[in-house]
Amino acid sequence: MTVDPALVTTQRLTLRRPTAGDLPEVYCVHGDPATQRFNPDGPDRDLAASGRRLDEWLAHWAAHGFGYWSVCSSAGGDVLGFGGIRLEEWACAPVLNLYYRLAPAAWGRGIATELARAAIDLGRQVRPDLPVQAYTPEDNVPSQRTAAAAGLVRRPDLDRRQRGYLEVVFRGSSPP
Repeated sequence: MTVDPALVTTQRLTLRRPTAGDLPEVYCVHGDPATQRFNPDGPDRDLAASGRRLDEWLAHWAAHGFGYWSVCSSAGGDVLGFGGIRLEEWACAPVLNLYYRLAPAAWGRGIATELARAAIDLGRQVRPDLPVQAYTPEDNVPSQRTAAAAGLVRRPDLDRRQRGYLEVVFRGSSPP
């Protein structure tokens, strides 16, 4: 079965291609110090910073036909956060980066894991030749738990030190 990357549904979520109209929600999530606690760059400083982030996401969608989604509640349609997969390079090789960032109101309910599993499944369909990978600062244990719960495996051999902190890697078991 082929899935339309622009609109994926799970048990509780609607994962849709973001639009320019999502900018207030992008800023709400990415400008919140709580959601950026483990981000060495900190929260987005203003709406313009979130706009640049959203523009990057939309450009990836235009170039590749998939990317990070707006994560919405199936029940009410509210935007809970953002996440999905996009092409990146790690150790000079292409990977599908798994990303998830949710508003604090969505934490602790398994939503990030549900989103991550859907993104991994999509990655296997749109780019089966590439591994799905998540990386996070070593102290971001909640993100690491999500990556593991979604089926990714801890890969210390792929870790890297970046700007003074260790980024730890989780990767799908196939392809190699």
